[in-house]
Amino acid sequence: MTTPVPSAVEDLRVVMFSNLYPPVISGSSTHSSSLARELTRHGCQVSMITARLTEDSPAYEWIDGVHVHRLPAWRLPKLPIALNFPWLNATFSPGNVRRIEAILDERQPHVLHLHNHMFDLGFSAVLMSRRRQLPLVCTIHTMIRHANPLWNLLLYPADRLFLRHAVIRNVDVLISPDINISQYAAHAFQRRDSVLIPYGVALNDTSTPMEIERERTEHDLAGKRVILSLGHVHEIRNRRDLVAAMPAILKAVPNALLLIVGAVSTNIPVQLAQELGVADAVRFTGPIPHRRVPALLALAEMEAHWLNQDAPEHTSLGIASLEAMGAGKTVLAAASPDSYGKGMLRSGENCVLVAPDQPQPLARTIIGLLQDPMRRARIGSQARQVVRQHFSWNAVCQATIRAYRSVCRETNIPRIAA
Repeated sequence: MTTPVPSAVEDLRVVMFSNLYPPVISGSSTHSSSLARELTRHGCQVSMITARLTEDSPAYEWIDGVHVHRLPAWRLPKLPIALNFPWLNATFSPGNVRRIEAILDERQPHVLHLHNHMFDLGFSAVLMSRRRQLPLVCTIHTMIRHANPLWNLLLYPADRLFLRHAVIRNVDVLISPDINISQYAAHAFQRRDSVLIPYGVALNDTSTPMEIERERTEHDLAGKRVILSLGHVHEIRNRRDLVAAMPAILKAVPNALLLIVGAVSTNIPVQLAQELGVADAVRFTGPIPHRRVPALLALAEMEAHWLNQDAPEHTSLGIASLEAMGAGKTVLAAASPDSYGKGMLRSGENCVLVAPDQPQPLARTIIGLLQDPMRRARIGSQARQVVRQHFSWNAVCQATIRAYRSVCRETNIPRIAA
């Protein structure tokens, strides 16, 4: 039976499901772990069920106030259809279903919260929601879409037919972090009832001088004008425009350096940098722990996030860009100004929005910013203010708790069979 909704926030018990969780490095991993931690600070009791993907990750740990349960998982190979994502995994098995049942027996949650609808813990979350008659909340972090139209011939039916019926239609509350995900949910799943709750950003993530110096030394950044680009490198985040802009940038600013942080799953930017003769000015760090990002932001002149999976009006700023804005950095992106609400992002005031597939105008924009520190500081200051006002963890947690409490009160029936 459904556990009655508590009257006090500190009695609200939540079990989250996410195939991706630290030490995995990804945007949804960062968000789910941060949300879990911040909800505990607001008085909720939070448990996380995730995949155990590295041998040194304990099967259970209590960290930052969160009970983290890691299930045995199969680490899947990198696949082109999945953009060669390095953390593909599968957990769905009879043994893990029994483990999840035992966790729920122990934790006695009021609500289940799934992160990412495309991984197989979604099936476990739906199954537990049915068996226990517990309300199910789901945050969609990523649109299933590929840069190669041929792969989309397989992905679209899997998403819009199979996952729609197996997962999304069984979700009581669908959370969209931005307007574009909300539109995706409406178009792909006919869910026009999603709740907009943006990503949270911590404004107090700072680095010590020692941490900053370590990053400067490790990546040989002394004397460099760093253009930082955060996020894994794959087919739809290939940084082609940024690399193509570097020859012109270097002519005006010879010590400029493009520092790309994230796992590299495509050779496109590496080969392009070599062809253009700028390989020495384009550096790839590979994946790094999220805790090191603030030190890199401290060393950067700006952050240039890059997604080219869709037209800019259907592209949003991600967590990495919001964190850079929260650190007071100027962010460049080919994205929609209405990502998080009409008029929130204003190009030239709190961010810089540029057109895709135009490396020469992009180069002129970056050169202008590198040569105008006062303008960068002004945009960065306004960016930090936007993040403080709209993306604070306090606001995000309050909105999430309201969604939990509302669905707990309203949901008292089993899920509809798929």
